[in-house]
Amino acid sequence: MEVTRDPVNGVAFASSDGGQLTNGTSLAETFDNFLVLLTTQLQHQDPLSPMDTTQFTEQLVQFTGVEQALATNSKLDRLIDLQTGNQLTEAANYIGKDVSSSNIVLMLQDGSADLSYTLGASAADTNVLIIDENGNTVRTLSGATSAGSHEITWDGKDDDGKLLDDGVYGFLVSAVDADGNNVPLNQQFTGTVTGVKQVNGEVILSIGGVELTMDEITGVKIPDDNAEAA
Repeated sequence: MEVTRDPVNGVAFASSDGGQLTNGTSLAETFDNFLVLLTTQLQHQDPLSPMDTTQFTEQLVQFTGVEQALATNSKLDRLIDLQTGNQLTEAANYIGKDVSSSNIVLMLQDGSADLSYTLGASAADTNVLIIDENGNTVRTLSGATSAGSHEITWDGKDDDGKLLDDGVYGFLVSAVDADGNNVPLNQQFTGTVTGVKQVNGEVILSIGGVELTMDEITGVKIPDDNAEAA
């Protein structure tokens, strides 16, 4: 709805509910209106006390600067959208590939889940705890104890041999030396990317029910069955 006010120096003033300078249109039209206002002010100024032309010049410069800044912002928005689109296209290449991430969650898919860990030193005992969504430990696996990287495939069964439902689980690797001191380690899980999407300008990879950002990915490889087929 348009609201009108009393004319200023013979020029009618109009505004809108939008509250924006240009009401969603180009500043070019508003700039033309500004020039009309400026010339009308000049026509109605007191000849004995003329308005300062320097002030008019400054207003023109400032108004032009605002228009250029808005145009620059619009171009930057288009560049950001283009960059995000390119990232989404690149991320689509991850679909069907196995990715690794330093995370405490893993995805049980088709009754199997792969995880890995790296020991900073030799350990006397290494355990891998599989945890369900309620925080219960459903399986305890024994892992290799030598220093270096190791991989474990969980068969999806609990400690009683029951096959659990596919879904998101947590896991925790713990290792101690002969004196019972904790051994430094890093743990990772590996899963197959099933889809990609964009959320708030950020590209997200879906590994079943697990969602990871690009910067959370630590490794990518072609699944073994695909590699053999190639």
